Amino acid sequence: MNAALPAVLDRLVALLPTLPGWSGVGVFDGPTLTRDALPTFVTVGFVDGEDFGGTFEPGESLGDFWEEAGTVRSEIVSQTGDDDIAGCRARAFGLFSAWQAAQQADQTLGGVVASSRLSADLQPVQNTGGSAVRLAVTLTYVARGL
Repeated sequence: MNAALPAVLDRLVALLPTLPGWSGVGVFDGPTLTRDALPTFVTVGFVDGEDFGGTFEPGESLGDFWEEAGTVRSEIVSQTGDDDIAGCRARAFGLFSAWQAAQQADQTLGGVVASSRLSADLQPVQNTGGSAVRLAVTLTYVARGL
């Protein structure tokens, strides 16, 4: 039995750039040094300031079938050098809405998992460097297999 978590991460990295409204959004597989230069980006499997980017808990289900419950933490960031926090918020929530619509249309993430759902935590930031809105997104999934 192998963990489904790596396949979920790979699927998200491939899926997100294809979503409506995501053109020009930097999609990073984990942390990266170049993300701060972009006005809008997402880190998959990584949230700045958190120690872990995901969890998985394998276990047995019915008979020889295994079941894995897990999460992937990601971060959508929209930032600007001025005080337009409302614009940052609108952009971040627009990206989340597109991601949520895709996830709801295919809760199996292309057959990678049995089911999934999204939730998010909001952190607005405003300082002398400008404004930003960070959405720490949690994808919760259940995977099943042989």
